[in-house]
Amino acid sequence: MILFRLILLIPALLFFPFTFCQGEDGTAPASSIQNPANAATFGSRIIQSSLWTPEELMGKPEDKIAVRLTASFNGNLPQRKIPVNIQAPLSPELQNSIRRVAPINGIKVIALTFDLCESATEKSGYDAEIVNYLRENSVKATFFAGGKWMLSHPDKTMQLMTDPLFEVGNHSWSHANFRTIDSGRMDAQILWTQAQYELFRETLRERVIAKQIDPSEMNKIPKTPLVFRFPYGACSPIALDKLKYFGLPAIQWDIVTGDPARGRSPTEIAQVILQKIRPGAIIICHANGRGYGTAASLPLFVTKLRARGYDFVTVSELLTHGPAVSHKECYELMPGDNRRYDRTAGMKQSDHR
Repeated sequence: MILFRLILLIPALLFFPFTFCQGEDGTAPASSIQNPANAATFGSRIIQSSLWTPEELMGKPEDKIAVRLTASFNGNLPQRKIPVNIQAPLSPELQNSIRRVAPINGIKVIALTFDLCESATEKSGYDAEIVNYLRENSVKATFFAGGKWMLSHPDKTMQLMTDPLFEVGNHSWSHANFRTIDSGRMDAQILWTQAQYELFRETLRERVIAKQIDPSEMNKIPKTPLVFRFPYGACSPIALDKLKYFGLPAIQWDIVTGDPARGRSPTEIAQVILQKIRPGAIIICHANGRGYGTAASLPLFVTKLRARGYDFVTVSELLTHGPAVSHKECYELMPGDNRRYDRTAGMKQSDHR
Protein backbone atom coordinates (compact mmCIF):
# COMPACT_ATOMS: atom_id res chain seq x y z
CA MET A 1 0.00 0.00 0.00
CA ILE A 2 2.79 2.44 0.87
CA LEU A 3 4.58 1.64 -2.40
CA PHE A 4 1.36 2.22 -4.34
CA ARG A 5 0.88 5.63 -2.73
CA LEU A 6 4.45 6.64 -3.56
CA ILE A 7 3.91 5.61 -7.17
CA LEU A 8 0.73 7.68 -7.22
CA LEU A 9 2.70 10.75 -6.15
CA ILE A 10 5.53 10.34 -8.67
CA PRO A 11 3.92 12.52 -11.40
CA ALA A 12 3.45 15.37 -8.95
CA LEU A 13 6.97 14.99 -7.57
CA LEU A 14 8.49 15.10 -11.05
CA PHE A 15 6.35 17.94 -12.39
CA PHE A 16 6.39 20.28 -9.38
CA PRO A 17 9.34 21.42 -7.21
CA PHE A 18 8.89 20.55 -3.56
CA THR A 19 10.40 21.01 -0.12
CA PHE A 20 10.26 18.71 2.88
CA CYS A 21 10.79 19.96 6.41
CA GLN A 22 11.11 18.64 9.93
CA GLY A 23 8.24 18.11 12.31
CA GLU A 24 7.42 20.46 15.18
CA ASP A 25 9.68 18.60 17.58
CA GLY A 26 12.64 18.59 15.19
CA THR A 27 12.17 14.98 14.08
CA ALA A 28 11.51 13.78 10.55
CA PRO A 29 7.96 14.53 9.38
CA ALA A 30 5.35 11.85 9.92
CA SER A 31 4.15 9.99 6.84
CA SER A 32 0.54 9.86 7.97
CA ILE A 33 -1.79 11.54 10.42
CA GLN A 34 -4.87 10.56 12.32
CA ASN A 35 -8.04 9.69 10.42
CA PRO A 36 -10.33 12.76 10.10
CA ALA A 37 -13.14 10.99 11.89
CA ASN A 38 -11.01 10.94 15.06
CA ALA A 39 -10.17 14.66 15.00
CA ALA A 40 -11.54 16.53 18.00
CA THR A 41 -10.06 20.02 18.32
CA PHE A 42 -9.64 22.99 16.02
CA GLY A 43 -7.83 26.18 16.93
CA SER A 44 -6.55 27.82 20.06
CA ARG A 45 -8.20 30.87 21.59
CA ILE A 46 -4.96 31.63 23.42
CA ILE A 47 -2.99 31.80 20.18
CA GLN A 48 -5.65 33.79 18.37
CA SER A 49 -6.08 36.43 21.08
CA SER A 50 -2.31 36.78 21.47
CA LEU A 51 -1.66 37.39 17.77
CA TRP A 52 -4.58 39.65 16.80
CA THR A 53 -6.55 42.40 18.47
CA PRO A 54 -10.36 42.21 18.57
CA GLU A 55 -10.46 44.97 15.98
CA GLU A 56 -8.19 43.01 13.62
CA LEU A 57 -10.35 39.93 13.99
CA MET A 58 -13.48 41.94 13.18
CA GLY A 59 -12.17 42.74 9.71
CA LYS A 60 -13.51 45.48 7.46
CA PRO A 61 -16.43 45.80 5.01
CA GLU A 62 -13.99 46.27 2.12
CA ASP A 63 -12.54 42.80 2.80
CA LYS A 64 -15.55 41.45 0.92
CA ILE A 65 -14.63 43.09 -2.39
CA ALA A 66 -13.36 40.81 -5.15
CA VAL A 67 -10.78 42.05 -7.67
CA ARG A 68 -10.56 40.77 -11.24
CA LEU A 69 -7.00 40.13 -12.43
CA THR A 70 -5.69 40.05 -15.99
CA ALA A 71 -6.03 36.78 -17.89
CA SER A 72 -2.26 36.53 -18.16
CA PHE A 73 -1.74 36.84 -14.41
CA ASN A 74 0.44 33.99 -13.16
CA GLY A 75 1.49 35.13 -9.70
CA ASN A 76 0.60 33.69 -6.33
CA LEU A 77 2.21 30.29 -6.76
CA PRO A 78 2.87 28.23 -3.64
CA GLN A 79 6.36 28.12 -2.13
CA ARG A 80 5.81 24.44 -1.29
CA LYS A 81 3.99 22.15 -3.66
CA ILE A 82 4.10 18.80 -1.88
CA PRO A 83 2.77 18.61 1.69
CA VAL A 84 4.86 17.19 4.51
CA ASN A 85 1.90 15.37 6.04
CA ILE A 86 0.06 12.79 3.97
CA GLN A 87 -2.93 11.27 5.72
CA ALA A 88 -3.62 7.57 5.97
CA PRO A 89 -5.85 6.22 3.17
CA LEU A 90 -9.56 6.54 3.77
CA SER A 91 -11.55 3.70 5.21
CA PRO A 92 -14.16 2.28 2.78
CA GLU A 93 -17.10 4.13 4.35
CA LEU A 94 -15.49 7.52 3.58
CA GLN A 95 -14.36 6.89 0.02
CA ASN A 96 -17.29 8.23 -2.03
CA SER A 97 -18.81 11.71 -2.26
CA ILE A 98 -20.29 12.37 1.19
CA ARG A 99 -23.61 14.18 1.09
CA ARG A 100 -24.58 14.01 4.76
CA VAL A 101 -24.25 11.83 7.86
CA ALA A 102 -26.87 9.58 9.47
CA PRO A 103 -26.29 10.34 13.18
CA ILE A 104 -26.64 7.45 15.60
CA ASN A 105 -29.88 7.70 17.58
CA GLY A 106 -30.94 10.65 15.41
CA ILE A 107 -28.79 13.12 17.32
CA LYS A 108 -29.49 16.61 15.93
CA VAL A 109 -26.04 17.60 14.72
CA ILE A 110 -25.54 19.56 11.48
CA ALA A 111 -22.60 21.09 9.61
CA LEU A 112 -22.70 24.65 8.32
CA THR A 113 -20.06 25.08 5.60
CA PHE A 114 -18.73 28.08 3.68
CA ASP A 115 -16.69 27.96 0.49
CA LEU A 116 -13.78 30.38 0.05
CA CYS A 117 -13.27 30.07 -3.72
CA GLU A 118 -10.71 31.94 -5.79
CA SER A 119 -9.93 31.29 -9.46
CA ALA A 120 -6.64 31.87 -11.24
CA THR A 121 -7.67 35.28 -12.60
CA GLU A 122 -9.08 36.95 -9.50
CA LYS A 123 -8.62 37.82 -5.88
CA SER A 124 -11.94 37.03 -4.26
CA GLY A 125 -13.16 38.47 -0.96
CA TYR A 126 -13.67 37.61 2.71
CA ASP A 127 -17.08 38.19 4.27
CA ALA A 128 -16.20 39.42 7.75
CA GLU A 129 -19.87 39.90 8.63
CA ILE A 130 -20.45 36.14 8.35
CA VAL A 131 -17.41 35.24 10.44
CA ASN A 132 -18.24 37.86 13.08
CA TYR A 133 -21.78 36.53 13.51
CA LEU A 134 -20.52 32.97 13.92
CA ARG A 135 -18.00 34.07 16.52
CA GLU A 136 -20.43 36.26 18.45
CA ASN A 137 -22.96 33.43 18.61
CA SER A 138 -20.53 30.52 19.10
CA VAL A 139 -21.60 28.77 15.90
CA LYS A 140 -19.20 26.10 14.70
CA ALA A 141 -18.55 25.97 10.95
CA THR A 142 -16.23 24.56 8.31
CA PHE A 143 -14.55 26.83 5.76
CA PHE A 144 -13.46 25.14 2.54
CA ALA A 145 -10.62 27.41 1.43
CA GLY A 146 -8.84 27.37 -1.89
CA GLY A 147 -5.06 27.34 -1.63
CA LYS A 148 -4.79 30.45 -3.79
CA TRP A 149 -7.42 32.12 -1.58
CA MET A 150 -5.26 31.27 1.44
CA LEU A 151 -2.21 32.82 -0.21
CA SER A 152 -4.21 35.96 -1.08
CA HIS A 153 -5.59 36.23 2.47
CA PRO A 154 -2.77 35.12 4.81
CA ASP A 155 -3.98 36.76 8.03
CA LYS A 156 -7.60 35.78 7.49
CA THR A 157 -6.53 32.19 6.84
CA MET A 158 -4.49 32.01 10.02
CA GLN A 159 -7.28 33.68 12.02
CA LEU A 160 -9.67 30.96 10.86
CA MET A 161 -7.09 28.26 11.60
CA THR A 162 -6.66 29.48 15.18
CA ASP A 163 -10.37 29.79 15.94
CA PRO A 164 -11.69 26.83 18.03
CA LEU A 165 -15.09 27.24 16.36
CA PHE A 166 -13.82 26.62 12.85
CA GLU A 167 -12.36 23.89 10.68
CA VAL A 168 -10.43 24.82 7.53
CA GLY A 169 -10.84 22.32 4.70
CA ASN A 170 -9.28 22.03 1.23
CA HIS A 171 -11.24 23.50 -1.72
CA SER A 172 -8.54 22.89 -4.37
CA TRP A 173 -5.92 25.46 -5.39
CA SER A 174 -7.77 27.63 -7.90
CA HIS A 175 -11.26 26.17 -8.26
CA ALA A 176 -10.60 23.82 -11.16
CA ASN A 177 -13.22 21.41 -12.49
CA PHE A 178 -12.07 17.91 -11.52
CA ARG A 179 -14.22 16.35 -14.24
CA THR A 180 -12.24 18.08 -16.99
CA ILE A 181 -8.63 18.45 -15.81
CA ASP A 182 -5.98 15.74 -16.15
CA SER A 183 -4.45 13.63 -13.40
CA GLY A 184 -1.38 15.83 -12.91
CA ARG A 185 -3.52 18.94 -12.45
CA MET A 186 -5.65 17.10 -9.93
CA ASP A 187 -2.53 16.34 -7.89
CA ALA A 188 -1.49 20.00 -8.01
CA GLN A 189 -4.93 21.33 -7.07
CA ILE A 190 -5.11 19.01 -4.06
CA LEU A 191 -1.52 18.93 -2.83
CA TRP A 192 -0.61 22.60 -3.34
CA THR A 193 -3.47 23.55 -1.03
CA GLN A 194 -2.47 21.03 1.62
CA ALA A 195 1.09 22.39 1.48
CA GLN A 196 -0.01 26.03 1.65
CA TYR A 197 -1.99 25.32 4.81
CA GLU A 198 1.11 23.70 6.32
CA LEU A 199 3.21 26.78 5.53
CA PHE A 200 0.76 29.03 7.36
CA ARG A 201 0.74 26.62 10.30
CA GLU A 202 4.53 26.88 10.41
CA THR A 203 4.22 30.67 10.38
CA LEU A 204 1.83 30.42 13.30
CA ARG A 205 4.29 28.24 15.19
CA GLU A 206 7.05 30.82 14.65
CA ARG A 207 4.80 33.57 16.01
CA VAL A 208 3.83 31.41 18.98
CA ILE A 209 7.50 30.95 19.84
CA ALA A 210 8.21 34.67 19.40
CA LYS A 211 5.28 35.56 21.70
CA GLN A 212 6.40 32.95 24.25
CA ILE A 213 3.03 31.21 24.12
CA ASP A 214 2.88 27.64 25.43
CA PRO A 215 3.93 25.65 22.30
CA SER A 216 1.53 22.85 23.22
CA GLU A 217 -1.28 25.16 22.09
CA MET A 218 -0.19 24.39 18.51
CA ASN A 219 -1.31 20.79 19.03
CA LYS A 220 -4.91 22.04 18.93
CA ILE A 221 -4.52 23.13 15.29
CA PRO A 222 -4.61 20.23 12.79
CA LYS A 223 -1.34 19.74 10.93
CA THR A 224 -3.16 19.61 7.61
CA PRO A 225 -6.70 20.08 6.23
CA LEU A 226 -8.69 16.96 7.04
CA VAL A 227 -11.51 17.25 4.50
CA PHE A 228 -11.89 18.27 0.84
CA ARG A 229 -14.64 19.81 -1.29
CA PHE A 230 -14.69 19.62 -5.09
CA PRO A 231 -15.19 22.92 -6.94
CA TYR A 232 -18.57 23.07 -8.68
CA GLY A 233 -19.41 19.88 -6.80
CA ALA A 234 -17.88 18.08 -9.80
CA CYS A 235 -15.72 14.97 -9.61
CA SER A 236 -14.71 11.84 -11.49
CA PRO A 237 -13.81 8.29 -10.42
CA ILE A 238 -10.12 9.21 -10.83
CA ALA A 239 -10.52 12.26 -8.60
CA LEU A 240 -12.31 10.28 -5.89
CA ASP A 241 -9.60 7.63 -6.08
CA LYS A 242 -6.91 10.26 -5.54
CA LEU A 243 -8.66 11.62 -2.46
CA LYS A 244 -8.96 8.07 -1.14
CA TYR A 245 -5.18 7.62 -1.19
CA PHE A 246 -4.49 11.15 0.04
CA GLY A 247 -6.80 10.46 3.00
CA LEU A 248 -9.24 13.30 2.28
CA PRO A 249 -13.00 12.66 2.48
CA ALA A 250 -14.90 14.38 -0.37
CA ILE A 251 -17.53 16.51 1.33
CA GLN A 252 -20.56 17.44 -0.73
CA TRP A 253 -23.85 18.71 0.76
CA ASP A 254 -27.55 17.98 0.92
CA ILE A 255 -28.85 21.53 1.44
CA VAL A 256 -28.06 24.13 -1.21
CA THR A 257 -28.68 27.74 -0.15
CA GLY A 258 -28.16 29.15 -3.65
CA ASP A 259 -26.38 32.14 -2.14
CA PRO A 260 -24.10 32.85 -5.17
CA ALA A 261 -27.21 34.07 -7.02
CA ARG A 262 -27.28 37.88 -6.81
CA GLY A 263 -31.02 38.01 -6.37
CA ARG A 264 -31.07 35.53 -3.50
CA SER A 265 -32.67 37.08 -0.43
CA PRO A 266 -31.78 36.33 3.21
CA THR A 267 -35.35 35.14 3.78
CA GLU A 268 -35.15 32.66 0.88
CA ILE A 269 -31.86 31.26 2.17
CA ALA A 270 -33.23 30.83 5.68
CA GLN A 271 -36.46 29.23 4.43
CA VAL A 272 -34.59 26.61 2.38
CA ILE A 273 -32.50 25.63 5.39
CA LEU A 274 -35.40 25.57 7.85
CA GLN A 275 -37.56 23.50 5.49
CA LYS A 276 -34.92 20.94 4.49
CA ILE A 277 -32.95 20.56 7.70
CA ARG A 278 -32.54 17.09 9.19
CA PRO A 279 -30.02 15.45 11.54
CA GLY A 280 -26.65 15.04 9.85
CA ALA A 281 -27.29 17.67 7.18
CA ILE A 282 -24.45 19.51 5.43
CA ILE A 283 -25.32 23.05 4.31
CA ILE A 284 -23.34 24.86 1.61
CA CYS A 285 -22.88 28.65 1.71
CA HIS A 286 -20.18 31.06 0.51
CA ALA A 287 -18.03 33.56 2.43
CA ASN A 288 -15.74 34.83 -0.33
CA GLY A 289 -17.76 37.93 -1.14
CA ARG A 290 -20.18 35.98 -3.31
CA GLY A 291 -22.57 34.80 -0.65
CA TYR A 292 -25.36 37.22 -1.48
CA GLY A 293 -27.73 37.53 1.45
CA THR A 294 -25.84 34.94 3.47
CA ALA A 295 -24.71 37.13 6.37
CA ALA A 296 -28.18 38.60 6.82
CA SER A 297 -29.74 35.12 6.69
CA LEU A 298 -27.77 33.77 9.65
CA PRO A 299 -29.91 35.42 12.38
CA LEU A 300 -33.01 34.15 10.56
CA PHE A 301 -32.19 30.46 10.91
CA VAL A 302 -29.46 29.88 13.53
CA THR A 303 -31.61 30.73 16.55
CA LYS A 304 -34.60 28.81 15.18
CA LEU A 305 -32.53 25.70 14.53
CA ARG A 306 -31.11 25.82 18.04
CA ALA A 307 -34.63 26.15 19.39
CA ARG A 308 -35.46 22.91 17.56
CA GLY A 309 -32.55 21.22 19.34
CA TYR A 310 -29.93 21.32 16.57
CA ASP A 311 -26.24 21.63 17.38
CA PHE A 312 -23.72 23.05 14.90
CA VAL A 313 -20.49 21.03 14.52
CA THR A 314 -17.55 21.02 12.14
CA VAL A 315 -17.57 18.53 9.27
CA SER A 316 -14.89 16.33 10.84
CA GLU A 317 -16.90 16.28 14.06
CA LEU A 318 -20.04 15.41 12.11
CA LEU A 319 -18.28 12.36 10.67
CA THR A 320 -17.83 10.97 14.19
CA HIS A 321 -21.59 10.94 14.87
CA GLY A 322 -22.62 8.21 12.47
CA PRO A 323 -22.13 6.62 9.05
CA ALA A 324 -21.61 8.85 6.04
CA VAL A 325 -24.37 8.89 3.42
CA SER A 326 -22.48 9.00 0.13
CA HIS A 327 -22.72 8.50 -3.62
CA LYS A 328 -20.24 7.40 -6.27
CA GLU A 329 -21.10 10.50 -8.32
CA CYS A 330 -20.77 14.18 -7.36
CA TYR A 331 -23.80 16.39 -7.99
CA GLU A 332 -25.72 19.33 -6.51
CA LEU A 333 -29.15 17.87 -5.69
CA MET A 334 -29.53 15.00 -8.18
CA PRO A 335 -27.11 13.04 -10.39
CA GLY A 336 -26.06 14.93 -13.51
CA ASP A 337 -27.44 18.32 -12.51
CA ASN A 338 -24.03 20.06 -12.47
CA ARG A 339 -22.85 18.95 -15.91
CA ARG A 340 -23.37 22.52 -17.12
CA TYR A 341 -20.14 23.49 -15.38
CA ASP A 342 -18.19 21.23 -17.71
CA ARG A 343 -19.03 23.65 -20.53
CA THR A 344 -18.76 26.95 -18.67
CA ALA A 345 -15.76 26.21 -16.45
CA GLY A 346 -14.16 23.07 -17.73
CA MET A 347 -12.22 24.49 -20.63
CA LYS A 348 -10.97 27.66 -18.92
CA GLN A 349 -7.51 27.80 -17.41
CA SER A 350 -8.68 27.30 -13.85
CA ASP A 351 -5.27 26.37 -12.51
CA HIS A 352 -1.77 27.78 -12.89
CA ARG A 353 0.60 26.20 -15.36
